[in-house]
Amino acid sequence: ISLPMPTLDAFLLFALAGSSVPAAAHTPDEIQTALAAARLHRDLRIQRAAPMISETDIRRVAGGSVVTSLLPASEGNRAIGAAIVPLSIGRFWAALNDETRHPGYTPIAYSEIVSGSACRSGRRVLQYLPVPLITDRWWIGVLTANQRLATASGGSVRELSWQASTDPNEIRTASGQKILGEASPIGFSRGAWFLVALDERSTWIEYYTHSNPGDDVPGGMASMFVSRGVREAITAITRFAQEGRPACPVE
Repeated sequence: ISLPMPTLDAFLLFALAGSSVPAAAHTPDEIQTALAAARLHRDLRIQRAAPMISETDIRRVAGGSVVTSLLPASEGNRAIGAAIVPLSIGRFWAALNDETRHPGYTPIAYSEIVSGSACRSGRRVLQYLPVPLITDRWWIGVLTANQRLATASGGSVRELSWQASTDPNEIRTASGQKILGEASPIGFSRGAWFLVALDERSTWIEYYTHSNPGDDVPGGMASMFVSRGVREAITAITRFAQEGRPACPVE
């Protein structure tokens, strides 16, 4: 789920084939310095449950890897991923906030704003995911841009948080009502994207998700592929930012 596509989450276990995100050249020490500065604002984060990336994984990311880790969870599945993308923070942020144009780049087949405005914090976005062999899924992503964090950092650190709603009363269009008749709601989904500008052409990305896709998805399958889902979320939004010409402002 996108999660924005911020609600792309464990559902991405059904996503595209694996690929990598080419990273700009940054040493582990340079990345550590940038992240240390970002951590000064960590108490402003919305999703405080997201862990910090280990020094070992920072070194792997510096080498060009998209690093993912499964996390302990008493319910559902938790995971985090990190990468450096060859894009400015403004360009990636614009792509991230443009959910209605994510279909075709992500596994999401349908995305409709049910309240709020495109690209604006507080919007609520109906999304539909076809799931082979089991029941398709729908949810409403409630997207919140962390303005306090962006302001405190001068725009060099940003967070886009989401929480899923499954209230059918929010969906009023004929196309949205049709989706309700063809799919099941997810169990739950929440998480966040966390961005740190490394320079004008590269951005550190973290993607954290905690989700439960619903009753008829075997737990073993969901947990086995959640790391792949996180990886594909990062890859898909990066490709959209590079190829899709996002309509949201680059800021």
